[in-house]
Amino acid sequence: MIASGSDPLPASDDYLRQVMAEIDEEVRRRRGEIPLQLERELDELFLEHAPVSARAGDLKDALALVDRAAFIDPVVPVTSERPAGTAIKKGLRSLSLWYMGWVTHQVSQFGAAASRALHAVDAQLEDLQARVPPASPTFVLDPETGDAWWSVRAVDALLGARGRVLHVACGDGWLVRRLSAAGVDAYGVDPRPDMAVDAELEGADLRQEEPLEHLRAVGRASLGGLVVSGIVEAMEPARRDELVRRAADRLGARGVLVVHSLSPEAWFANDAPVEADLSTGRPLRPRTWAHLLATWAVEVSEGPGGADYAVVARRAPT
Repeated sequence: MIASGSDPLPASDDYLRQVMAEIDEEVRRRRGEIPLQLERELDELFLEHAPVSARAGDLKDALALVDRAAFIDPVVPVTSERPAGTAIKKGLRSLSLWYMGWVTHQVSQFGAAASRALHAVDAQLEDLQARVPPASPTFVLDPETGDAWWSVRAVDALLGARGRVLHVACGDGWLVRRLSAAGVDAYGVDPRPDMAVDAELEGADLRQEEPLEHLRAVGRASLGGLVVSGIVEAMEPARRDELVRRAADRLGARGVLVVHSLSPEAWFANDAPVEADLSTGRPLRPRTWAHLLATWAVEVSEGPGGADYAVVARRAPT
């Protein structure tokens, strides 16, 4: 029998494992007191209604349940509280055992084969987990300010945007406020905690969210403009590719995408930010953005000294 509670325990994983071990030990100690049929019914109810996370989310625990359920016992219980009930049940079991045994043997073989396949999948998943490094957090470079050279180009490109304009990694909302002052319906998201608290008190629409998670939740073609700054340099290729795909999908007709990035030369310089050593990504060269946005009208502007650049991409009218 599998024991579980309906309310989550406000405890650490170690404490939860200790409690579950004590419950399992109590179940083993009292196993003889519980009818086998009732125990199986309780197991089935637990598997039907309780998620795997109720047992710490361990796939091996779920596979152990599969292993125990793979064998089907054709020898049904014959105990009965009625007179002659046991004798009648024994007779029926003897008459049908040859047939039920043949069927249950094949079903048990199938269950065992399925269990072996699931164990093979579990082993491959463990090997894959060991080989693939975990995703790094979203690194955000030092926030820009309203004096950033590329902010003028961004505001000019986004004037008259058809829809809301989102600034990803907005920091304290300096560009959102500047866009709002120019009459643009702008808002921002930033993954860093407490970054936008003061700006929110001033009335700016800023939110603490992961950039990709927010873009996944945004409706298709619902944005008029998107500004990305401070995060594309350190992104892994897969996450950066998803960012480009989401941007293209979330921007509507005549949408504008503005990307600010350090140049590869600045990323590998001695005075580069520490994220250059901590992340697995690296900045793209400006012409690579023109390749990624091949169907867009792309303009690239280099910053002073060539340390950074800004990309302004406009969706071509259809």
